[in-house]
Amino acid sequence: MGKKYDPQACGKLIQDNIDFEFFKTLLDPVRTEILVYLVSNGTKNIKEIAENFSQDRSVISRHLDLMYRYGIVDKTKENRNIYYEANNIFVIDKFDQTINNIKNLLSLTNKSKE
Repeated sequence: MGKKYDPQACGKLIQDNIDFEFFKTLLDPVRTEILVYLVSNGTKNIKEIAENFSQDRSVISRHLDLMYRYGIVDKTKENRNIYYEANNIFVIDKFDQTINNIKNLLSLTNKSKE
């Protein structure tokens, strides 16, 4: 029989290896829609983005600020306009990193069963 893992230690390993805050930010339904909109339409300013959503412009702006803080979107300022675009490479890398971390965690649990 293999050794057993302490559930608390296992939980800590998961917490340390998966960026839950990033995924919680990304997987909010409105933010997911915003990301899909930006991926499909390219760089847009807040006015152009908000026109495509039922939420108030200020709500969309708060979503975009949070997405920016977590690296999901980039923003650039031109004159008085702020333009947002999807940070595709970062999002893909975050998913790849998470998949690799999960594979490593699962391989640890498989080794403990041997």
